[in-house]
Amino acid sequence: MIEFLDQETEFMVPGGAGLIQCKAMAGRGENASLDSPIAIICHPHPLYQGTMDNKVVTTLARTFRDRGWRYLRFNFRGVGKSQGEHDNMHGESEDLNALLDLLAESNPGQKFVLAGFSFGSGVASMIVGNRIDIQHLIVVGPPISKYQAAYSLSYPCSVSIYQGGADDVVEPQAVKDWANTLTSAHRLHWFDDVGHFFHGKLKELSVQVNAELDREQVF
Repeated sequence: MIEFLDQETEFMVPGGAGLIQCKAMAGRGENASLDSPIAIICHPHPLYQGTMDNKVVTTLARTFRDRGWRYLRFNFRGVGKSQGEHDNMHGESEDLNALLDLLAESNPGQKFVLAGFSFGSGVASMIVGNRIDIQHLIVVGPPISKYQAAYSLSYPCSVSIYQGGADDVVEPQAVKDWANTLTSAHRLHWFDDVGHFFHGKLKELSVQVNAELDREQVF
């Protein structure tokens, strides 16, 4: 069982390829409420040193925490203490679904916000269409050109996209083209002269995510 405590706490929970290493924490501040969504954050590519300790991931975690939300970040299979081997988004999406099912079982009626950075955004995107409990999808630096099949043109929830114009890992124009073809509610947040890892712009990323959640009234 995953608990959301006042200090970030590590849990090992079962997944499709073995145990999944997770870290979870309760929300802070006067807005902290069990009625708020639980945010789950997916990290970048495991074969390129991507882990749940990535700075974009931890920035999003602090953003949700300070918003008063519970959050969960976790290592994909084969990363850190998580068991199994890298499975090119397929096994990773199964593990994400397993975590959501576990949280939904212990929190009946719970709503979720999914956030993913780079590779992690594709993992999050893959499962949204199969669930009715996702309230909002956040994608940061999505590798559209490499993993086009992971992304949809229509989602059952609102979507916010955060992309650097100077990204040297993801093709920025491909992200813009994808955003322009989305038929579901969405908003593209463009960061001029910002690279893939948002160096020097993590605070601005946090501000924009908060503003978007306020605008979409995701509470």
